[in-house]
Amino acid sequence: MSNLISVEKRVGKFLGGRWKASRGEEDHSWIVDYEGVDLYFRIREIEWFTDDWDSIVVVEISSIILFDVPCSDELFEHLARTNGDSLFGAIFATSSSWSEREGFCDLILNHRLMGNHLDPDELNLAIVAIGVVVDEFRKEYHESFGGIPVIDVDIFGDEDQDES
Repeated sequence: MSNLISVEKRVGKFLGGRWKASRGEEDHSWIVDYEGVDLYFRIREIEWFTDDWDSIVVVEISSIILFDVPCSDELFEHLARTNGDSLFGAIFATSSSWSEREGFCDLILNHRLMGNHLDPDELNLAIVAIGVVVDEFRKEYHESFGGIPVIDVDIFGDEDQDES
C-alpha cells in the first residue's frame, strides 16, 4: 500500500514533469496553473477499511470558481439539481472568503482521485478536464448568479474595476 509521503513524491514528480507546479502553503499540497485556472492539490490519507487496505491516500483537486456569489435558494437548488451531471468534480458553496460578507458565498469545484495507484495519464487527464470545466462553470455561474470571477481579483489589492 502506498503511503502519504510516497504518493506526494509521485504526484510531485508527475506535476513537475509536465506542468508549472509550485508547493502549496499547506503540508502535502501543490498548485498548478492550467491556462489561467489555478488548481489546488491536497494529498491526504483517510481511513478506508477493506480486505486490502486500512487506509487510502486521496489526491484532492479543487479550484475556486467565483467569489462573493449572492446566496439564494435558486443557487442552492441549481447546485443540488445539477451537481450529479458533472463528469469531473462537484461544486459546493462555502462562506465568502473574499469580502466575508454575510449572504454571499464562494463556489468551489472539488474532485478526488485515489492516490494509491495513480498514474501520470490519469492525473494529466484530470488536470485538463478540471481546468476546462472550471472555466466553463465560471462563465455559466457568473452569468446566472453573479459573483466575482477569480481572474478579476487582485490578491494584492482591490478587485479590478473597469472604468469604461
